[in-house]
Amino acid sequence: MIRTIVSIFITLALILGVSTYESQRVQSTFDEFDKVLASLYEKTENGEVTYEDGTATEAFWENKKNTLHVWLPHTSILEIDYQLYEAVGYLYVRDYKSALPKIEILRGMCKNIPQSYRFSLENVF
Repeated sequence: MIRTIVSIFITLALILGVSTYESQRVQSTFDEFDKVLASLYEKTENGEVTYEDGTATEAFWENKKNTLHVWLPHTSILEIDYQLYEAVGYLYVRDYKSALPKIEILRGMCKNIPQSYRFSLENVF
């Protein structure tokens, strides 16, 4: 009986610990990515952006998304890939006016995706 109760509490502690780690890891990754996107947005808005800035942002995302596959569904990551590749494509052809909304969408996703997978009452019910 006591072993069962102890094992339940240990399991609960492990679940809460992993959930907290996951939430913090996802949030910090998207916070970093949002900072990179903010810089890209500012450069694009000022017309100072180059295609290499876009590819550097892609490289940053490629590095970060490998760890996110553990915590997030592939569809969320694929949507970011799609929007980012499209924005970089606009940067390649120097269509800055079309790239700006894509970068804004990506910044919005950086705020919304971590909230969607956070343990909260609104996500449970």
